[in-house]
Amino acid sequence: MNRIKNIIGDLSSVLPANEARAVAITLCEHVTGLSRVQLLSDNSLIFTTEQEQIIAQQVARLNNHEPLQYVLGETEFFGLTMKVDSRVLIPRPETEELVEWIVNDWKDIPCRIADVCTGSGCIAIALAKNLPDATLSAYDISEDALTLARGNSRLNKTNVRFFCADALSDKWIDPLDTLDVLVSNPPYVLESEKLSMQPNVLDYEPSIALFVPDTDPLLFYEAIGKKALASLKHEGALYVEINREKGKETVALFRQMGFGFVELRTDLFGNARMIKAVKN
Repeated sequence: MNRIKNIIGDLSSVLPANEARAVAITLCEHVTGLSRVQLLSDNSLIFTTEQEQIIAQQVARLNNHEPLQYVLGETEFFGLTMKVDSRVLIPRPETEELVEWIVNDWKDIPCRIADVCTGSGCIAIALAKNLPDATLSAYDISEDALTLARGNSRLNKTNVRFFCADALSDKWIDPLDTLDVLVSNPPYVLESEKLSMQPNVLDYEPSIALFVPDTDPLLFYEAIGKKALASLKHEGALYVEINREKGKETVALFRQMGFGFVELRTDLFGNARMIKAVKN
């Protein structure tokens, strides 16, 4: 417990007290393999020299504003362990809500699903684990991201096929046809929003997966919408995560493109966050 107090002190310049305590405990759990109860109840615990060195290195990285998930090398998403590093975005809780929407809509239904802008593979892998009758493919422009995503698929024992492709291009290695579901969490943060972002995001997470120009904020949704209309079966559905400030505009875009039914949902924080668009 005393060692944890010291780590909390070491983190106090970058984290509030409560968060520093939670992070300190998480670091110690991860490095030692001990439970939270063991760490907090046994004042006689002594870490090995190697463990102390690892913790010191991790604290230094955190003090440089690196995200905890990158420092640990993993995070949890939809109850699954996902390896993450600076090649991919860190999965967010709101993306779990998008996955839950799809799982609820398609459980017990054989279906073909494509995940565009897959990043760590978290969406495709979570869907594969929770929809055993589904066939999953996933696409990303970054070969580095795909290498990590394939590792996550193996780690979670799923059979997702991964392909390198640019969501903004008409050329695809694996043709999209007769899909039941197309899902995407594409870049949607405006370049102008950089000014309000924290350094743990701005300095470490891949900008290619985050930002779009202020002059064309919906470019990915237009490109992905076209792919959905070309590849979805009748009554097939497109599901996307969106910029919370662009809900009405994205809904209007999909309606103008010809989708028959478009639904906007808020996340647990009340932000406009996800859209389902159904092909006639």
